[in-house]
Amino acid sequence: MENGCGLVEGLSIERYHALDPVSKSQLDTLDLSPAIFYARHRASNRPAPVSKAGQLEGQLAHCAVLEPHEFEARYVVGPTVNRNTKVWKEFVEAHPDRVAIQGDQYEAAVRQAASVRALPEVREALERGRAEVSAFWTDPDTGVECRCRPDFVHPVNDSAVVLLDLKTFSSAAPDEFRRQAARKRYHIQDAFYTDGYAAASDLDVLAFIFIAVETEYPYAASAMMLDGVSRDQGRADYKRNLTTYKRCEESGDWPGYSKEIQLITLPNWAFQE
Repeated sequence: MENGCGLVEGLSIERYHALDPVSKSQLDTLDLSPAIFYARHRASNRPAPVSKAGQLEGQLAHCAVLEPHEFEARYVVGPTVNRNTKVWKEFVEAHPDRVAIQGDQYEAAVRQAASVRALPEVREALERGRAEVSAFWTDPDTGVECRCRPDFVHPVNDSAVVLLDLKTFSSAAPDEFRRQAARKRYHIQDAFYTDGYAAASDLDVLAFIFIAVETEYPYAASAMMLDGVSRDQGRADYKRNLTTYKRCEESGDWPGYSKEIQLITLPNWAFQE
C-alpha cells in the first residue's frame, strides 16, 4: 500500500476499526451531527466501543457464509446450559482461543449459510474470491483519506470484480429490504465501496450485490442490487458527508444539534384524511 492507498489482506477487524481513515459507518455518524462523530471517533476521552445486541449472531452468519473453512478455528460449540452457570464458565475458560457459542447459534448460522448458497449466482460468486479485504484510498474531490472492507470480493477477470455484502435482517423480502436500505443508508455503502475499492485496487467494480438472510427459521435469503438512481443518490450523499468532514476538520469546529427550541411537524404518514 503506497501513500495510504491500496489493498490490505489479513488485517484484523480490531486493527481495521482503530484506523483513522473515514469509513461508511463513520459517515453515518457524521450525518447525525459532526459533534456526535467527533465524540465517538476522534475525542481522546471517548469510551471503548461496546458489543451490540445480535452482533455475535451476525458475525457467525458472516463466517459461515463467507469463510466456512474458518468457522471451527474461531468458534466452539459449548454445552446446552445457562451462560451464568459454572459449567458454561468453565467451558469458556477451557477454550480461550475460540469464542464459545451454543448449539442453537451454530444451527442458525449453518442454516443461514445453506439458504445463501442455495442462490445459484451467489453460490457461484462465493466459490472464488476473498473475504474481508481492506481498501484504502484518498477521495479525489475532498482529499479525505477513506477506507472500506467489502464482505467478499469476487474476481470476474484480471481487470474487474464484483463486491458482495451480507446483511442479516428480519426480512429478506425485496420490498421490505429496500426500506431497510434507505434507513441504514445502504445506497451510500454501495457507492462508497464501489468508488473506493476501484480507486484502491485499480480494478473496475462491475456490481455491488446485497445478500439478505433472515434471522429466524427458515432463514430465507435473497440477493439484490440497487438501481442507478439509488446509487447516484448514494454517491451524492457520501460526497456531501465528506465535504462536511473536510470543513469541520479544517476549522476545528464540529457543530451539534441546534441549541434553540425548534418547531417540528409530524411526518406525512401520521396525518389522516
